[in-house]
Amino acid sequence: MNSGTRLHLAVFPYDIPAVQAWLEDQAAKGEFLSEYTILPVFDRGEPKAVRYRLEPMIQKEKAPDQHRRELYEELGWQYVCTIRKSFHIWRCDDPETPELFTEAETEGGAYHFLLRMERRGFRIWAILLAYILALLAWTFCSGTSLLREVDHWTPWWSTLLGWAAVAAVVPAAVYTDWCLRRYIRALRIGVPQPHRRPYRGARALSTLVLAVWAVFFLSRVILLFQPSSRPFEPVENFGQPVPYVSLAELGDQPPCREAEALRIRNFAARESWWSSEGDFDQPPFVLTKYYRMWLPFQAERMAAAWVEESAEWEGRLETLSHPVLDGVWLFRFDSGVQFLLLRSGGQLLEYQYDGSLDLRQKLDVFADALERFGEVPQS
Repeated sequence: MNSGTRLHLAVFPYDIPAVQAWLEDQAAKGEFLSEYTILPVFDRGEPKAVRYRLEPMIQKEKAPDQHRRELYEELGWQYVCTIRKSFHIWRCDDPETPELFTEAETEGGAYHFLLRMERRGFRIWAILLAYILALLAWTFCSGTSLLREVDHWTPWWSTLLGWAAVAAVVPAAVYTDWCLRRYIRALRIGVPQPHRRPYRGARALSTLVLAVWAVFFLSRVILLFQPSSRPFEPVENFGQPVPYVSLAELGDQPPCREAEALRIRNFAARESWWSSEGDFDQPPFVLTKYYRMWLPFQAERMAAAWVEESAEWEGRLETLSHPVLDGVWLFRFDSGVQFLLLRSGGQLLEYQYDGSLDLRQKLDVFADALERFGEVPQS
């Protein structure tokens, strides 16, 4: 029979009549199932009408035992393969051969083990989904987590694909659970179920889920080849105002090199910017980190996490105040470098300054700058 093999996108195995109808239609085209793992494998042969039946496992096993195979072969049914932890698949070429199950109640009772496995799998998926949602909530609500995430470059399409891969599982799980339970419920009350039913919708859903996950894994591979860091560029290269406070605004001496900036794209913040001015080895030098968060409480928690982390630094922390700012903190390192952190609503600005000025005397400059940054629309 073999004259080459082909892979096909599958129909969800728990939609039993749809899978059987699909396999029988494939046989009518000359393609006969040989394996069924993640993707089913078909052997080429002469087209003919056959019947396929999915028999639920009654215990944990990789394949039917030899006695059952011989018994079914005597009845006219040939073992094809096993779908992992769910069904054995049998094929019959004789249209006159009796069905594997002749009574609905008997067939319904055979699903006890599979239902137990399905419930266990459903609980695992539910726990996994709850964990992912909790992780997302933690990422958006934990100041410590946000301080780490806002400085990581994560393309929007990568985040979108990640959540699409998770979201795609939900309708698939609900659909398969509904199909299986509806099918078994009818059998157990003695209502025979059709061996075939339309499968276009079921196959479209399974194809969509597999496609989303394939694209997601491909995106992970692509990210492996992305640069781990990106260079700063002159602020003039950006087609929008860069949120930073220049040394000239503070009244410090002109820097020995022009200001440069880097926009960090990720999902944790609406905007994340790093900018620098001057030469690190020849003060004055400044590195500015600016974040515009989605919600004000995120900036508040980030500021609290920043203050908590500063306890491990070598120097002294001062809590300052300004009438138009929601929080101001100044950390003076023993080396003389100053870290100024300012919060206004959902904005957070960290100003790392190495120079002779006292930043406590420049709070009005920073307050005006944050007010100006907040008026710039997000791009």
